[in-house]
Amino acid sequence: MAEASSEDVDSNANTPVSVPINYPGPRSDVRYPLNTQYCGECTLPLEYCEYGPDPERCREWLERTLPDLLNQMQASGSGDDKGGEKKRQTRGGKGMPKGKKKSEAQKIILNKQQRKGNKFVTIVQGLASNEVDIELARKFFAQKFSCGCSKSGDDELTIQGDVVSELIDLLPEKWNQINPELIEDKS
Repeated sequence: MAEASSEDVDSNANTPVSVPINYPGPRSDVRYPLNTQYCGECTLPLEYCEYGPDPERCREWLERTLPDLLNQMQASGSGDDKGGEKKRQTRGGKGMPKGKKKSEAQKIILNKQQRKGNKFVTIVQGLASNEVDIELARKFFAQKFSCGCSKSGDDELTIQGDVVSELIDLLPEKWNQINPELIEDKS
């Protein structure tokens, strides 16, 4: 083992070193604490409402609750506006979420597929287009038929077992918005 000699040890090793920090402190032209107002619709700060999911609803909320602040924001932002064009995101980040399209109720297709041996699965397509929550339907079918039920696609459920005949009666009974004439059995 090597021993440290007195020449190897620096005599200033135990003294603390102070490093000056160049921090200017609070600014004199700003009032502290800062108060930020948030939108009641999108919960973003008011300056960012135009980039939120629904800027029109935010504008309506601002007109109802803080009309003087809306006028002040429009007056200060009028110099930036280029001919009334809507601001668009130019690069990077996530774009605004697109709203769900309202579509006509499509047919609900019930299909039975055979797996290995004497086992079947029932495939249900078209529930989401009839305004049925897929996750809620998945849990309901799994409980009702005491079997496994999984979400295969955006608008498709796979139920273990042959339950086509039960589904034909059950779907309009559980969800009133489903028209019994739109249910089609392809098995």
